[in-house]
Amino acid sequence: VTDSSSPADVRWFRSAVDWWLAAILVALPFTQVWALLSALRSGESESVLATAFGCALVAAIYGLLVFPMRYGISSEQLVIRFGVVRQRIRLTDIREVYPTHNPLSSPALSLNRLAIRTGTGMTGIALVSPSSRGEFLETLASRAGLVSEGDRLVRAPVGGRSV
Repeated sequence: VTDSSSPADVRWFRSAVDWWLAAILVALPFTQVWALLSALRSGESESVLATAFGCALVAAIYGLLVFPMRYGISSEQLVIRFGVVRQRIRLTDIREVYPTHNPLSSPALSLNRLAIRTGTGMTGIALVSPSSRGEFLETLASRAGLVSEGDRLVRAPVGGRSV
């Protein structure tokens, strides 16, 4: 999906972060660095190599798949960015947005999520967790032509029926 919008047109939202996940995200690299320093003090080259590999693996995962984690809404698409990956969803493809606590792996650092349904089945759903949830929903609704229906957003009715 290409977007003719200018970068200034994109409204960005950070991911919310659950406290327990933040603790894990902070503890993991500290644990790896502590293990590396312990291995360096022991002088065992196999231990140093193994813990250095562990540190590099954690850094690679964080840099390639976790940070930054944010969501951008332009006039034409929703951009879900996690690390170096960008998932783009045309706003016209969004059928419904609803709250969920689905724990499936997704570019969301909180279980207080929004499911963005574009099709059928699990491949037709993206899970996000914007920290400014109300602003995110308001921006998405206005730019995608969605209407509020209780706690969800749906495609505006055309000719009296929802699409």
